[in-house]
Amino acid sequence: MEKGEGGEATGTAKGVVRSSMFSLKALLTALVFGVLALVVVLGGLHIPIPGTGVVTDPREIFTTIGSALSGPVGGVLIGIFAGIAEPGGIALASLLGHIAGCLFLGLAYKKLVYERLKTPLLYLGWAGLIFVYYFVVVVPGFVIGIATFYPGAYAESFGQINIFQAYLALAEGVVWEASLATIITTIAMIAMPKRNRKPLW
Repeated sequence: MEKGEGGEATGTAKGVVRSSMFSLKALLTALVFGVLALVVVLGGLHIPIPGTGVVTDPREIFTTIGSALSGPVGGVLIGIFAGIAEPGGIALASLLGHIAGCLFLGLAYKKLVYERLKTPLLYLGWAGLIFVYYFVVVVPGFVIGIATFYPGAYAESFGQINIFQAYLALAEGVVWEASLATIITTIAMIAMPKRNRKPLW
């Protein structure tokens, strides 16, 4: 049986039933954080990233923490809220990136960080997850989604460059957002009571 944060047993043993992947509390948490992400988008709290056709905004503060706490099912729900009203008419690309990213965080926070690391290493693990969330999952999802679903928008935003070059351009544009999201969400994790950092699934 593995021990997670504070030495809490988080694995399974014979006769112990594995926790459900979803619960009412996880659903409510996902709804709250998903709606907050949607409010950020609808409120126009974003800045266009030059040369990409994509915007940067603080919605990821809510998508990351909400997905980590509510789990993979909650993460998918949050990803839908975060991407459905994407500015610029590229909602499908945003949905692809956000659903994949939130699903990843919903799984990875519990399995790779919470169950394996104690504080203060847990906070470093969290920061690493945010890096992967942005640069390995969400940004590639956006680029692939724009190229697949909106070839006209891709050509208008990125010109004749290939997908990898488009990824580099978009990744460069979100460095500051990713850095701020990492700092703010890590501070939030540190400030949370230990019981509130526990995944709800």
